[in-house]
Amino acid sequence: MFNNKKSITWKKSYRDHISRNIGLISALEQEKLRNASVAIFGMGGLGGPLAEQLVRAGFEHLIICDNDKFESTNLNRQICSLNDLGKFKIEAIEELLLKINPDTKIQKYYEIDEKNISEILHNVSIVALTLDDVIASLIISRESRKKEIPMIETWGIPYLWAWWFTSDNADFETCYNLKTQNLTIGEIKRSDLYSKEIRKAIINKLLKFKDLKEKYDREKGYFDRMIEGSIPLISIAPIVRLNASYLAFEIIFSGVLKIKEMIKAPNIIGYDYFSMKPINKSL
Repeated sequence: MFNNKKSITWKKSYRDHISRNIGLISALEQEKLRNASVAIFGMGGLGGPLAEQLVRAGFEHLIICDNDKFESTNLNRQICSLNDLGKFKIEAIEELLLKINPDTKIQKYYEIDEKNISEILHNVSIVALTLDDVIASLIISRESRKKEIPMIETWGIPYLWAWWFTSDNADFETCYNLKTQNLTIGEIKRSDLYSKEIRKAIINKLLKFKDLKEKYDREKGYFDRMIEGSIPLISIAPIVRLNASYLAFEIIFSGVLKIKEMIKAPNIIGYDYFSMKPINKSL
């Protein structure tokens, strides 16, 4: 069936699984996807659908990290059903992924800290940052850069975009103007001021997206409450699923196969799908 079938050994189940991929990618490229290891931090509205799409695309090595359990407020956008409420997200999602491809090798981590991050990222090809925990994000981004592992990030906001952090562009902390490069994680943890300033800096960066407040404030006052932290981040299924799909596309075609050029922070090339206008700017 495939031109390179003599040099690639796949089980029939895997060959059937990925047969519709071939053409968009070659059989040898599919083998690269099968062998690549992706670490996804956060199994919420972005990370859960991303993990599902990577397994459907034929990835067989995933690391998934999260310590939250599914609750009813997740039903509007995350990969869960009523039967999953109360379960740890990584356990419910692992169960789903193994139903898609039982040969997928999944490592689960409930906690991320300075002691285990090196172990988590051992032999990892790509890191996907899909969580809103600022301390964990700093730990992950620092270790990814140290190990020269490309890290991709997006947010579940109504703009189709993602950016990469590699060893040859702006690091995570510089990009967000965090002013934490000379601080240890312990020093940041011990200071409520630093945590608040980090949150503020990240929000200020996201506010550079045109008309962000207007998009989130159709129920007046909700945007300000979200920014203050008095209500959780606002989101809806189509927005997070679109961005999760874009993450999967970038990981496949930019991160692993290198068919497409990476869009590296602080640059953004994306799309505002409310105004139906392209985005091409530096944040």
